[in-house]
Amino acid sequence: MSRKSTWLTSRAWVAHRLELYLSPSWRLAPVPLKRMLERLEIEHLRHGGSNNGELYVSFGQFEQHNISRRKIASAQALGAALGLMETIRAIEPAGDLRAPNAYRLTYLPAKGCLAPTDEWKRTTEDQARKLIDQYHNTERAEVKSREKRAA
Repeated sequence: MSRKSTWLTSRAWVAHRLELYLSPSWRLAPVPLKRMLERLEIEHLRHGGSNNGELYVSFGQFEQHNISRRKIASAQALGAALGLMETIRAIEPAGDLRAPNAYRLTYLPAKGCLAPTDEWKRTTEDQARKLIDQYHNTERAEVKSREKRAA
């Protein structure tokens, strides 16, 4: 007897749980962070959904995914603080260039693991709001600083 083929069998895919969608970390995340997570999911899917924790995406690739270069570092920090992702900093330089960072999405199983770590579950509504307010305040301060330098 042959197995019935479905539209999912031959494709890599990412499942998002209802619990994640309803969490403060996900609901309140600003657009640059959502785009960053989406780009990391694309990288994850390009590797057959098996390399979480070894996802390498450059700043240029994030820019191609419509994330301003000025917002990438702050979105990375916010994603880690909200428990949605981990940035694994490279220690050794790659020649003249800085070595790329690796990323891990906490809501998906890491390479070699059966279950996700789900750090985002520890973030309360109040904590998420506070972190996102800090993110927006930092963004506003940077804009004002650039405007002063331009004047």
